[in-house]
Amino acid sequence: METQPLLLPPLSDHGEVITFYAYRNDGSRSAALANLAVLLARRRAAYSPVLMIDWDLQAPALQQYFAAPRNHPGVLELFEACARQLALHQPNGICDDTLLAYEVLAAVDWEQYVLRVDEGSQLYLMPAGRLDEQYRERLAAFDWEALFRRCPALFRCFAAQMACHFRHVLVDAESGQGDTAGLCTTLLPRKLVMLFGPERASLEGGCAMVRRATSYRCSHEDEQRPLLVYPVAVQLEGDDARLRSLRRHGDGLRHAGYQQELEQLLADCYGLRQLSLDSYCDEVQLQHSRDEALQLAVQATPEGDRHTLARSYETLLAWLEPGHYPWQSRAQLAVLDQLALLPAQLAGNSLALAQARMQQELGQLYGQQQRWHEALACFEPALQLRQQLLGTEQHETLASKAAVAAAQFQLGQLEAAQILQECVAEARDRLLGAEHPDTLAARSALAVTLGARGCSQQAMLIYDEVLAVYGRVLGSQHRLTLACRGERAQQLFQQGEFEAARSAQEQLLAERKRCLGSEHADTLASRSALAWTMLQLDEPDVAHSLLDAVLQISIKRHGLHHAAVQQARAALTEMLKQTGSHAGQHPGQADLVPELRQDGALDAYDEALLQPLQPLHPLGPEVAQRTAEQLLALDQLPATPRPQGS
Repeated sequence: METQPLLLPPLSDHGEVITFYAYRNDGSRSAALANLAVLLARRRAAYSPVLMIDWDLQAPALQQYFAAPRNHPGVLELFEACARQLALHQPNGICDDTLLAYEVLAAVDWEQYVLRVDEGSQLYLMPAGRLDEQYRERLAAFDWEALFRRCPALFRCFAAQMACHFRHVLVDAESGQGDTAGLCTTLLPRKLVMLFGPERASLEGGCAMVRRATSYRCSHEDEQRPLLVYPVAVQLEGDDARLRSLRRHGDGLRHAGYQQELEQLLADCYGLRQLSLDSYCDEVQLQHSRDEALQLAVQATPEGDRHTLARSYETLLAWLEPGHYPWQSRAQLAVLDQLALLPAQLAGNSLALAQARMQQELGQLYGQQQRWHEALACFEPALQLRQQLLGTEQHETLASKAAVAAAQFQLGQLEAAQILQECVAEARDRLLGAEHPDTLAARSALAVTLGARGCSQQAMLIYDEVLAVYGRVLGSQHRLTLACRGERAQQLFQQGEFEAARSAQEQLLAERKRCLGSEHADTLASRSALAWTMLQLDEPDVAHSLLDAVLQISIKRHGLHHAAVQQARAALTEMLKQTGSHAGQHPGQADLVPELRQDGALDAYDEALLQPLQPLHPLGPEVAQRTAEQLLALDQLPATPRPQGS
C-alpha cells in the first residue's frame, strides 16, 4: 500500500453516503458492500473516488477483501482524536455545533486514516482501526454516546465532509441495535441498504432499525434530511424456488411474506397509501455463500455472464446508484434513465419533444400500476410541450390529450375528462375520418365517460354507432369489436338494465371463449362482469361460481401471488361479504368456495352459452333471455327463488 499522502481534492458536486446494515451478521453485508464498491469505482472510466468505511468495529471484515494492513489507523483512532480535540475546546469558544464539528475534523487531519486499496481505480478504505493487542481494550473504553453529547453535529458533518471528497461513501454498519449501528443508520446516510436473511428475526430487526432511523429524522429538526431505504433479501445457497416464494409471499395463514411487510414499512415511512415492490423484489435478490464470503464476486467471474452474483449486484445498482425508489418498476427505471441522459444528447425543440415522449411513456407505466396521480403528473407536462411545439391537433398532441383524459377519468374528474375527450373525438373525426380506428377509440372512451356521468342515452348511441362500424370494417369477432361490446354491456349494467346486461355479457363470454380461449384474460374479465350481473339478478350461487372459476383459473395460470390472482381473490371476497357467505381457507390449501366446486359445472355453463340463441340483432332493443332454471341446472346448483317480474 502506498505511503505517500493521499491527494483527495474536493469534488465539483457532493457525493453521497450509503450505509449497509443487517440486523444479523452472516457476512453478506460486508460482501455486498465490498463488491458494490468495486463496481462503483469502475464507473466513469474509474475516475470516481469511492470510500469504504468499516464501522463494524466489533467484527471488522473489509480489510480482508483487499489485503489491507492490520496496523493502519481507522475509524476508532479518528474519533479518539476527535474526542481529544473536543476536550481542548473552551466553553467560551465556538458555540455553533456545526462550526465546531468542522473545526475538529480539520484539526485531526482525517486523510491519514484512509488508505488506497486498488491501484486501478479510485477505491479507498477507512478500516475499523489498528488491530493490535490493545484494540479491544481501546474499543471497550470508548464512549460513543458521550462524544455525540459533546458535539451532536460531529457525525453528520463527518459524513458531509467525506461526501465532499468521494462520489460514494459506503459505510459497513455494525449488526444489532447498539449505539454505533444507530449512528451509522440514522446520522450518516442519504441511502440505507437493509439486508436480511431467511430468519424471521433478521427481517424484523432490520425493519425496526429502519423505523428508528426514519422516526429520528422526522422528529429532530437538525436531521430532517431525506433517507432512501433499499431492502435486500439475501438467499442462502441451495434454497429452491419453493422456499424463496414462501419467504417472499408467506403461507397465507400464519405468516406474511417479506414483500408485504416491506411494502407496509415503506408506505409508513414515506407516508404513502399503497405501493408495490413486485418489480423490485423480482429483480433484487442476493445469493450468499459462506464459502465465498471473503471473495470479490465481481472480480472472480467473467464479464457478460448473467448467471452470476456479480449480475445481482449490478441489478441492485440500477435502483441504488441513481436514487430510484424501490417501488418504481424496472421499466420505469429505463425511462427515467433515458430522461436523465436527454439534456446531454439533444437541445432545443428536439430535446423538448424527446422529453415529452419519455414523460408520456412514464405516465403509461404509472397507469399500468393504477398510480393515476403520478400518471397525470407525467401526462400534463407532455401535453403542454406538444401543444406548444406541434400544435393542438397534431397526432401526438391528441394522444397526450387522450392520456390526460384517461387519468382524469380514473381520478373521478369526469367533467374535465369529457371536455378533452370531446375535443379529441371531434379532431380525429375531422382529420382522420369517422371510421378510422383512432376516431372510434376516442368515441368509445367518450361513451364510457358519458355513461359514468349519467348521460346514458348519449353513451348508448355512441356505442351503437361505433359497434356498427367495427362490425362492418373489422368483423364481429375482432378484439376491438368484442371490447366495445363489453363496454356497452357494462353501460347496461350501470343503467340498472340487468337482464339486458346479462344477455349481452353471456353472448360476449361465449364469443371470447370461442375466439380467445376459456382462460384468456379477456374471457376471465367477461366471467367477472357476468358474475356481478348475476348477483344483481338475485342468483348469488351462479355469481359465486363464476368468480370462483376466475380465481381458480388465475391461480392455475399465474400461481398464488400474481396480481391477477390478488384481484380475483379480492373480488370474490367482496362478493362473499356482500352476500353474507364465508370464504374458506387460502386458495392452494383448500378451495375458497368448496360448496361451489363441482366437476364440470363451469364447462356445462359455458356450453350452455354456446347454444344458439333466438335471432337477435346485437344492438337491437330486444334481449334474448335464458332462464335461471336452465343455467342453474347446468351448473348443478340449487335453484334460488327469483323475484316476481324479474
